[in-house]
Amino acid sequence: MAGPIDSPVTPPRTSFKSTDGLVPGRESPRHLREKSPADSGIADVFDDAATTTTTTDSSLPPSVTVEPDVSKSPSSRKEPESIMPEDPFDSQHNRILFDAIDALQSFGAGELNIPQLIIVGGQSSGKSSLLQSLTGIPFPVDSGCCTRFPTRIVSRRTEPDSDDYFRITIDPAEVDVPGLDPASDNIRNYECSGKILTKERFAKVIEEISTEFMGLRTGLGDDRKNFVAEVLKVELSGPQRSYFSILDLPGTFQIASIVNQTDQAKVENMVKEYMDNEDNIVICVIDAPTDFDRQEILRLAKKPIKQGRFVGVFTKCDMLQNEPEAAKRIVSIATGNSTHSLGSLRDGWFLVRNRADKDPDSFDLSVAEKKLFGRAPWNSVSQRRLGSSAAKSYLGTLLSSKIRECFPTLRSTIQHNLEERLQEKAMLGEPRLSHAARQQYVVGTVRKYEEKAQIALDRPGFLHPSMEICREVSRLNAEFDKFMRIHGGTWHFEDVDVDPLVLIEERMALQAEASAEGRLLPQHTRKTPMTEVDPSLNKAFPGLSEVRDTDDLMRTINERLSMYQVSQLDGVINPDIYPDMYQEQVKKWTAIAECHLQRVASTVSSCTSSILDAVCPLEGDTGLMSRELRALLESSFYRSEARASDRCKSHCEMETKCTRLQSTGSRFGDEILNWRRFRFFEAFSNSYTGPDSNLSLCFNSIHPSLQKNMVIDVHDVLKVYYKISLDAFIRNVNMHVIQSFVAAEDGPVWGLSTNRVLGLSEEEMRIVGGENDNTTRRRKELEHDIEKLRGALAIVDRATRQTASLERD
Repeated sequence: MAGPIDSPVTPPRTSFKSTDGLVPGRESPRHLREKSPADSGIADVFDDAATTTTTTDSSLPPSVTVEPDVSKSPSSRKEPESIMPEDPFDSQHNRILFDAIDALQSFGAGELNIPQLIIVGGQSSGKSSLLQSLTGIPFPVDSGCCTRFPTRIVSRRTEPDSDDYFRITIDPAEVDVPGLDPASDNIRNYECSGKILTKERFAKVIEEISTEFMGLRTGLGDDRKNFVAEVLKVELSGPQRSYFSILDLPGTFQIASIVNQTDQAKVENMVKEYMDNEDNIVICVIDAPTDFDRQEILRLAKKPIKQGRFVGVFTKCDMLQNEPEAAKRIVSIATGNSTHSLGSLRDGWFLVRNRADKDPDSFDLSVAEKKLFGRAPWNSVSQRRLGSSAAKSYLGTLLSSKIRECFPTLRSTIQHNLEERLQEKAMLGEPRLSHAARQQYVVGTVRKYEEKAQIALDRPGFLHPSMEICREVSRLNAEFDKFMRIHGGTWHFEDVDVDPLVLIEERMALQAEASAEGRLLPQHTRKTPMTEVDPSLNKAFPGLSEVRDTDDLMRTINERLSMYQVSQLDGVINPDIYPDMYQEQVKKWTAIAECHLQRVASTVSSCTSSILDAVCPLEGDTGLMSRELRALLESSFYRSEARASDRCKSHCEMETKCTRLQSTGSRFGDEILNWRRFRFFEAFSNSYTGPDSNLSLCFNSIHPSLQKNMVIDVHDVLKVYYKISLDAFIRNVNMHVIQSFVAAEDGPVWGLSTNRVLGLSEEEMRIVGGENDNTTRRRKELEHDIEKLRGALAIVDRATRQTASLERD
């Protein structure tokens, strides 16, 4: 016999206080029936007034409702003598948050971390019967239709004199399940509402939704569609109800007899998606008569169990009345005294009795459960874990706690997601249907590039390291300088980093000490540079690190002198040896400078690419424009690189092919003179011992031979001139080649500029700034997301204001 919807006798502990206006499109149960399914209600969110105006479909009468403040009515403060177990949603604060969370779920805010109770289990596990006990909805347990898509049940308590009311709608899918085809586009248009939801009417609703809106075509075959991920939402309200929300998922199964074999994996994937979400509290339903270790749903429950968000419920306990050993086994598991694959759950399991089809309409589940669980072995389980009422009270408390925990972080998450969508939409720009619109969009993007490029050149430390042109070029210049000073020459010079004047002063001090002690001045130890190769520099300048030692240099000078002195008088150095030896010493400079230029060019190209990618990503809807702008930048890069390469070769040839060594400053002459003084001092100090010294021996010590004198003199001239030239060469390459290349107006950085894109023809601008179908589609998606997120933000802000007002009161 069909009757009205079952309502647990749960009179309100406190009088109802309206939270209407919190949710877009949410009215009190009295005027909810006038709500149009096509009305998103976003505008309502921004109105704090107590008056709620509902914009309705033309087929429905308009309704304006003013909610009375029933909390101030004396008659509403009376509490009935029979009250339900402690209800966490007796708190007005919790009810506000409950409505806000429900609104966010219906509002399509699926990417937010919103806690919810989800109920899972195998087919025929007693899920539907448990749901009927928890919610009062007359699920058609024999049809199996409800288990073909997720079903969310939301229950609310209304003021004492209000009518019972129900509303059934369809929400979009919350998870993406491969292989599950979406429902039809008109799911938002469905709504069924009324006062009494009978079993027959609910079954008819399920059938209508399944075929006409969900698009189900049950059965076997490739053209069949047995499951969908869209969510059926059933809202219940009335003075005898309590605040509660739960999501029922299709039951898992092992044998696909009336559905396709692939449906098994699809349903399992859907259930797993929900179960793996760390914000969902998993209520796992197990029928007590079935062997516990063979329950397939437990295989999917390991993650929620490990994370402490698992609640177990044994159903059909009444079916074990004649099986005492099986009943003891269930009790042992429920109390944590049994060893099994899942381990012991912290809070144990709930035990419930199911409402059977044979039970009459007058059947009282609460009385039946008390009778069943009052006997052994069930009475050894804590009373807080026995019966549907205990389970509902526990789940309500758990849901309330999770809602309160998550709510403070919701706003920052919504705000962050909104800002991301707004930024992406701004990057896409407005629709570009004309040349002026395309030009404005491209110029706007290029200006953003110019701003970042200027920072990258002038203000290191303000951008991501991948964009830091100034810092990276400075680093490469320093490495070039270091490599040139250590590995730039063909030979190492003797005492290359020594100041001769300082060296003379040190030697004179040592001589004074030696004279005071009556001993000779020890010989000067020549200092030659360490030739150890820096692995990083050797990799940066491959094949250019080898430098020959000073002894080899002296031998080469001696050999070249033997050749050049043929046409010269003894003791007079042929000046042709100087440019010859100098060219040999600097012959690697061109290769090193070109390698340096290539490194800088590669780095600058990488940095500008990162900057452009930051303002106009290569991936996504800006990909087309990004590729075209990169092409413009690359064309300038290659042209400027070629010019820089020619400039570099010109600078190098001036040094490496010079036939006449020149110096205009006094540094060269001063250093040569000081080195000659040092050598005179050393020779004289080793041979002169006092007034009685042999002057001939002193002279021979100072001038050991004409050839040796000339070798030393050529060495010193080359050394001093090389040091001066090296400083000038490094400076010229870094300033006149590298800096000119990087900072050129039409160079690798500024080749992409506002002036250049303004000079593009209309056809070129159509290519660069045009948009494809993907861009148009993505802009619409973003506009939809932004609308949703703004509405979600308004819901959270409204709830925050209302709860803050309660705290102040």
